[in-house]
Amino acid sequence: KPKSSIYQLLNLFGKIMFWKIKGEDEVRALYAAASTPPSLSYTIVRPGGLTEAASVGPAAIELNQGDRWSGRIARADVAEICVESIAYKDTQRVTMEAYYSDTRKPLQEVGLSNILKLKSSGADTRGSGKERRGQTWGQLFAGLSA
Repeated sequence: KPKSSIYQLLNLFGKIMFWKIKGEDEVRALYAAASTPPSLSYTIVRPGGLTEAASVGPAAIELNQGDRWSGRIARADVAEICVESIAYKDTQRVTMEAYYSDTRKPLQEVGLSNILKLKSSGADTRGSGKERRGQTWGQLFAGLSA
């Protein structure tokens, strides 16, 4: 979200967030304007703060839509999300945020939390209703909206 502190901070470096959002919008516009066959699609994955840790798999991951939450996630798990999403219809023409559920923080708090590598207290149970968790990739991707 352009008004969030992390967006504004990252935008200081060559307007990185501005260009990321513009790129996403361009991809969506291309698919909306073209008569692309249903077999051609896109998935936009917005990872939280990236780490070098090993992959831990879908059970530790939370997906969300709507830019309300973020956290941290290993690059290896982001790569797995990208590869696994190819096989599921629920990920077609979808934009989603991805982070470990135990690092989830409201977007406006996530910058400092990621820098300090804090875990979530679990006390903040407010949700958008768009959070997705699962033990398998299919469960994790189920119900995402385009």
